[in-house]
Amino acid sequence: MKPHEGTKPGGGGGPSLLISAVWLLLHTVFTWLEYGVRLARRCRKAVRHLFQPLVANGGMEADRLAQGQQYVRARLRAVTKIPRHLVVLLGPDRPDYRRLAQFIFWSYAAGIEYVSFYDHNGTIKRNRDRIVRCVRDTPLDDTAHIRWATEPDGAATPGARSIHVRFLAPEDGKQGLVQLGRTIGEQVRRRDLTPADVSIDLLDGRLQASSGYVPDPELAMYFGDICSTYGLLPWQIRLTEFLPLDWCLRDSTEQHFVSCLLRYAKCEQRVGT
Repeated sequence: MKPHEGTKPGGGGGPSLLISAVWLLLHTVFTWLEYGVRLARRCRKAVRHLFQPLVANGGMEADRLAQGQQYVRARLRAVTKIPRHLVVLLGPDRPDYRRLAQFIFWSYAAGIEYVSFYDHNGTIKRNRDRIVRCVRDTPLDDTAHIRWATEPDGAATPGARSIHVRFLAPEDGKQGLVQLGRTIGEQVRRRDLTPADVSIDLLDGRLQASSGYVPDPELAMYFGDICSTYGLLPWQIRLTEFLPLDWCLRDSTEQHFVSCLLRYAKCEQRVGT
């Protein structure tokens, strides 16, 4: 074999460099296109938001809120897949209690039975009275159908459609799961349970009982571009869809709410066995 046989001068990296350059160009183009689309969407929503103000003080504007409910009903009239339990997930945004209260009325108009509010600092749960006050100060008949599940009992009124509102904090998620594990471990130690009794069904049943048999959330809406659970109910969200509202809390409208529900209705969940 001759020395250096099989190698060609200058032929080592030509094609690979060309391919890398093309991929880099495509990546740059699509990155800027995505940024442009996102910027245009935010500008459009910001302009729309300028014409949808809230009342500066007191409760929410009843006429504006009633129109929002009509919009929700009209857009979702033909939609068959509506979540039974919705979680409004507050991330880095500061709580705006009037804005959060709107989600209760929109959810009721959409036919959602349970709506929960969660933030990883527990601020909403500590100040839940402020949301209750915002709702009760609003002169709408729907307020009579709202059940405040501050304690996990909440049974719906027979013959009347109601919406149950819950407030969640980290102690209802990971901390609650750790406490349940300790309780079961103690029962096994005392021989009230055997290791064979400990199963997924047992854990699921205990957690359901502790929450007042509220169904697991099918949809979690979050604000902005950061998708994080922030410690939300780690056991109950194994089948939950997390969808963004694409904007911060203070700029969210019923249009964003409906758009998120329409995206959820198109989701196809494939559960493994």
